[in-house]
Amino acid sequence: MKKNTIFLICIGCIFILSQCDDSRISEDGNPIEPIESRDYSTIAFIARITDNSAEWSLCTVDKSGNNRQKIVDKTTTCSKPVRSGSGHKLLFSTLTNNYMYELYAVDTDGSELTLIDRADVYCGNADWSPDDNYIVYVRCSDPYWNNSDLVLYNISDKTHTILQNEGNTSCPKFSPNGKQIAYCKSTETSGNIYKMDITGNNNQLIISNASCPNWSPQGDKIAYLSSGIDRSSQIFIANADGSGQKQLTSSVSPVWWDTGFPRDGNEDPQWTPDGKNIVYVSWENEKPEIFIMNAAGNDKTRLTTAEFRDECPEITLDGQSILFSSRRSDMMNNGICIMALDGSNQRVLSNAGIYPIACR
Repeated sequence: MKKNTIFLICIGCIFILSQCDDSRISEDGNPIEPIESRDYSTIAFIARITDNSAEWSLCTVDKSGNNRQKIVDKTTTCSKPVRSGSGHKLLFSTLTNNYMYELYAVDTDGSELTLIDRADVYCGNADWSPDDNYIVYVRCSDPYWNNSDLVLYNISDKTHTILQNEGNTSCPKFSPNGKQIAYCKSTETSGNIYKMDITGNNNQLIISNASCPNWSPQGDKIAYLSSGIDRSSQIFIANADGSGQKQLTSSVSPVWWDTGFPRDGNEDPQWTPDGKNIVYVSWENEKPEIFIMNAAGNDKTRLTTAEFRDECPEITLDGQSILFSSRRSDMMNNGICIMALDGSNQRVLSNAGIYPIACR
């Protein structure tokens, strides 16, 4: 059961308020693109839009919520699409009729559909390097998930390089400068966060008993999940080398039945582009709702009041708004919504869909 709990926490990651100072630099000393220059025109998500079908489709709408369209004919898995560094491409996974997992890249207009890789147990949980030159993802052919491959795909020469093939790997994330990858590896007894160069060198354990690493925009911090009361999922933060670990959240759902699974707590931390705040999902009011706090874990503010559930927060590229999935009284299923960073001006963009992501 312990191994299954670790696996569920890690694989769950498969499925993360002010203007930026133009003088900001990343951890390698390079200037970071000002927030003011980051616009978005398209919102991608997955949705069940085919009548009498439970299949998921990759869809887009424009930023006003108009012109919803299915951009590929392939059925997707129930997992979040991944935006490229440029914002013009997406990664998504499919499950074929003969139960093969496939990972694809596609332009946000549906063109240039490209197969990246396939596997008979799993292929996905991907991330795109900031310069669009590489893709890192998880590939597994072991039916017991004892070992899976962490694979680096080179876009230009279409080569696949196995970076790690021991233990159950998940949640790979490129650093903002594209030179390093943080990822989770779970074993029989624990899940831990590691960091390596994109060449696979300098692989090192940086945070024990943790999962779902998410780099800060400046690359100097990593937000991640670890256990709190009753093994609940809680949000922590550490320096990029694993030092300075600090727990930011501790609340749990008031409703819980001890069935062997962790208690609902807090999850899905997403950095604002200036690195000053973290948007996240909390179960402290029994249902998942979206909150915001500063990077020190203070000033926690609830942004949504869920009638059923509000989750999957995604901060828009301009840093001004939060996209999220919501199941509300006026919806039969989850839909895509948007609100300002303070929770105001909430509105529906699509009456169907989950896992929204802003694209250019």
